[in-house]
Amino acid sequence: MVDDVGDERVVSWEAPGPGTWELDASHFEPTVSRIVADLISDGTCRGFTEGFELLGAPLHHVATRFVNGGMYQRLVPLVAAGKDGPPPPAWVLKGITRVHPAFRRRARQSVRALEDRIWRSEFERWEREWKPRLVERNRTLGAVDVEGLSDAELADHLDAVIDHLRWSTPLHFRLHCSDLGPIGLLLVRAEDLGLDPAAVMAALAGASPSTSEPAEALAEIGRELRSCGVTPSSLEEVRGASPHAAALLDRYVVEYGSRLTTGYDITSLTLNELPDVVLGSIVEATASPERTVSDSATERGAAALDEVLASADVADRAELTRLIEDARLLYGLRDENGPLTYEWPAGVLRRAVVEAGRRLAGSGRIESERHVFDLDAHEMSPILRGRGVPTAHDLASRHAERMSFDDLEHPPYLGLPPDDPPFDVLPGEMPTLMRSVVTVVDLLEARADVGRMSGTGIGDTSYTGTARVVSGAEEAMDRAEPGDVIVTRLTVPTFNSVLAMAGAVVTVNGGLLCHTAVIARELGIPAVVGVPGALEIPDGATVEVDPTAGVVRLVGA
Repeated sequence: MVDDVGDERVVSWEAPGPGTWELDASHFEPTVSRIVADLISDGTCRGFTEGFELLGAPLHHVATRFVNGGMYQRLVPLVAAGKDGPPPPAWVLKGITRVHPAFRRRARQSVRALEDRIWRSEFERWEREWKPRLVERNRTLGAVDVEGLSDAELADHLDAVIDHLRWSTPLHFRLHCSDLGPIGLLLVRAEDLGLDPAAVMAALAGASPSTSEPAEALAEIGRELRSCGVTPSSLEEVRGASPHAAALLDRYVVEYGSRLTTGYDITSLTLNELPDVVLGSIVEATASPERTVSDSATERGAAALDEVLASADVADRAELTRLIEDARLLYGLRDENGPLTYEWPAGVLRRAVVEAGRRLAGSGRIESERHVFDLDAHEMSPILRGRGVPTAHDLASRHAERMSFDDLEHPPYLGLPPDDPPFDVLPGEMPTLMRSVVTVVDLLEARADVGRMSGTGIGDTSYTGTARVVSGAEEAMDRAEPGDVIVTRLTVPTFNSVLAMAGAVVTVNGGLLCHTAVIARELGIPAVVGVPGALEIPDGATVEVDPTAGVVRLVGA
């Protein structure tokens, strides 16, 4: 809550509930739209409730609240969720977990989940049921010509898209329990065996089809254009090169064009809104060699696996091989999950919301098209149907407050200071599961114990090149040259094409499991992520990216 008292701005940082709330700065800006805040808050609760129950975790769900625009999350325990105090002593926790019926059920389920490798059945259901349903529904909703709808029809379409997201967003978070779970279990076991987590993660390269597939689709367009002797200067020239080139481009646009690409909020742009980025990616692919991204990544993953197994004791190799097989299987699901369950349907929602904003502003029902992003999920359809709540004045006030959040310094924690309970006293396989949860959460985010130009390295070879400091993929495509070092706050899927021509990448946010780390492993480019001072690097400076040391150095400084 932000209030103006006289000339002084007063900001309240009260925790939104009991317990410890940790800031997630990697997914949304503080100016996040109201409808996305609603969808994410609901989705994390419902999705993680299902996922944690499936795994037998001693957690009920993940609670998400947006405080002054900042996304704060709390791991909600299975019992005593409303208690606002430190974890109980080990002996008390041990007693509670042995007698409480909910804990006893979860303890039995935790054993079954690990014995049955429950995530594999989730993957099978993804392939058999969820993925086909998502693709079909995303394509159907994305094919609707929103500009040709009446206001009432547009309201119906918005209701349909929001209903779809109310199903797909919880599924996104449920699946994270399975697509990240085996990776966490692998990393926990690697830690026990004294293995380097970065080396273990390198063995997963080549297992992320949704990361490499857009690059492969662009490469196919590039091969067709090379065979035609065409270097296009527009998308129309791509289509005019040959019927096959036109068909390949149309397929690419249908599959990827509606997806959010510059961020995760519906205020971000879809690929269809970035034709210059699409063209630049095709031109780059046209000039690229024939070798495919996936073949190279698979070879790197196999070589890394051989190194990991060679560094382990013979007695541990069979177990490690099984853990890595599971992690590779679900690693691919993890990077299909986001694009299909959220980025694609949210991009379809954006198109409808933008059209609603144009109409509402044009008719004077709202003061600016941008104010449409200050409507919540329950208000979108009614306002198009002519109902007057909220008023234009209300939305203008909401918008001003939402924009003011961008200037705030959000504290990393709200409520109680972080204090992990003694996991080792939990029954069943809960200690292992909780260690894996904590490991995954830690490795998704930037480390706190690094210097201004240090972070988490991806890769084993240093690279020296020109730093191109950019705010997003569109700017990178405009300004970066092949071989430049892309420096940015974080990367999102649009960067997949940009990074294909980069020499290296450096980000402010992210850890060993973040998007940048995944794409760097797939493309085989060095990266250092979670570098606090990355945006202080002068644009155009020569930098050395040393992933082995996890350091970025200014050359000649």
